[in-house]
Amino acid sequence: MANINNILLVEDDEDLRENLALQLSLCGEFETTICVDGIGGLNAVKEDRFDLIILDVGLPDLDGREVCRMMRKKGVVEPIIMLTAETSEGDTILGLNSGANDYITKPFKFTVLETRIRAQLRHQATKDLFFTG
Repeated sequence: MANINNILLVEDDEDLRENLALQLSLCGEFETTICVDGIGGLNAVKEDRFDLIILDVGLPDLDGREVCRMMRKKGVVEPIIMLTAETSEGDTILGLNSGANDYITKPFKFTVLETRIRAQLRHQATKDLFFTG
């Protein structure tokens, strides 16, 4: 049986959210929990453990970068990939400095996101093995 990775998807755009959740489920190795705003994402990480978080920057209640900072302060160490329509170098720097592991601009191809998810999960598994093995 394949290893199932639990992913938290925090995205307010309904079409994108549903499409990403569907595409991730079709991969056969991801289970996705969905939140539509930053507060929901913060509550989700309090209640469950995720292998990776996909976090939109432009959320209706909080800036995703602030949500990322808050997650890190709460001890979330799992990889966070931020999604944004902001394409400037400054926005990328702000996103990465907020604690994100990766920063992907919209529009993007799902295969690129999937590849980056897998890369982050591999990196995290290596860190886990190093620190626990």
